[in-house]
Amino acid sequence: MSTRYPDTVRLLTESFSGLTPELQKAARYMLEHPEEVGLNSMRTIASGAGVKPATVSRLSRSLGFDGYEALREPFRERLRKNEPHFASKLQDVQRRSLGDSEGLFAELREQEIANVERTLSDENYAAMVAAAETLHRCRRVYVLGLRGAYAPAFLFHYAYQLFQENSLLVDTHAGIFADQLRGISEEDSLLVISFPPYTQLTIDAVEYAADAKAKIVAVTDSVVSPAASSAGHTIVTQNRSASFYHSFTGALAVVQALITLLVAKKGGDAVSIVQEAEKQLSKISAYW
Repeated sequence: MSTRYPDTVRLLTESFSGLTPELQKAARYMLEHPEEVGLNSMRTIASGAGVKPATVSRLSRSLGFDGYEALREPFRERLRKNEPHFASKLQDVQRRSLGDSEGLFAELREQEIANVERTLSDENYAAMVAAAETLHRCRRVYVLGLRGAYAPAFLFHYAYQLFQENSLLVDTHAGIFADQLRGISEEDSLLVISFPPYTQLTIDAVEYAADAKAKIVAVTDSVVSPAASSAGHTIVTQNRSASFYHSFTGALAVVQALITLLVAKKGGDAVSIVQEAEKQLSKISAYW
């Protein structure tokens, strides 16, 4: 049995007419929502398709797979191999800028403003308030963002540690990524920032934290993002860009919002803690 995604789609398509109506409902859903198949369990897919989990299992076996997980694997592999195509996007930016740099700049400005407006929307307000409450109440805040997402993750950690002392920035320095997660538990939170193409280490950390029953706050591009698979709070932010590289303006806006909400919750203690931090930084001449 082929485990290639194109072969699996072809098999679903060619077998469709011979399936029962219930199996067709499941097959149609899988063909129309390949990302969700790659990310979700059989029960979730069955719910989305409006069928029973046993129907999805029967579909898998009727196509020659051992079960749903075997059928799902090509969809998962497709997500893992979803390349960012930065080079082709860069070429497109260069092509569009020929003779019209002003137009390209205007397009970039409009897109970045739209990213912030959609991110700081009324729809996200409740999620941010709830996430801030969870972070405020936990024993320790683990902060994770790798590759491009490292910048907003570092900004959160840096600003947060000015008035709180319970954050830990999880990174890959010195090869101790796994060591930094040791001890995470249900008393803690993991703030994870991740966008396509999702970094494998980030997803591994989310799964590890979920197994430890830590409370997960995900800042990502979709509620079906693998970073949000076990999240108690998911803050969806736009990362579209007129440039060749995806935008982190929305993620930075979320960080600013969370920090503002958290420092407000800290109350008067935050003022004295920040004053002490300022004295310490001044004493060692941190600023020019």
